[in-house]
Amino acid sequence: MTSVLLERLNILVGEWETTAPGMDAVGRTTFEWLPGGGFLIQRSTVGRPEFPNAICTIGATGSDGALQQHYFDSRGVARVLDMTLEGNVWTLFRDGPDWPQRYIGHISEDGSTITGRWERGTYLGAPLEHDFDLNFTRIVA
Repeated sequence: MTSVLLERLNILVGEWETTAPGMDAVGRTTFEWLPGGGFLIQRSTVGRPEFPNAICTIGATGSDGALQQHYFDSRGVARVLDMTLEGNVWTLFRDGPDWPQRYIGHISEDGSTITGRWERGTYLGAPLEHDFDLNFTRIVA
């Protein structure tokens, strides 16, 4: 089961331009397999200092081998998000401990774009509301 989950991540491998419409924020994100496999490494940079750069490790580290993203950024923030990649929908989610957040991205049929949005609650257990859009456009496969 684990290898099937990891194989789904191949749709993300490559270099992407990222945009956050309405925020004038353009960046780059790369996804590449750790040499030898087992984990997908995600690196994100943004050309504006008020937005963090990040590195993530994605693998089958959740309960029962479910996917998780281990996130670390230039502010010193570290988070673990549960992740699914089913069909053409990529979802990241965490419940807290301070507030919930979720990303839902829709991957185009040809795999060249991901259109998505981050949502967050203002406290643990709060309903999720739109935070910001985050879209990916493939540059290099």
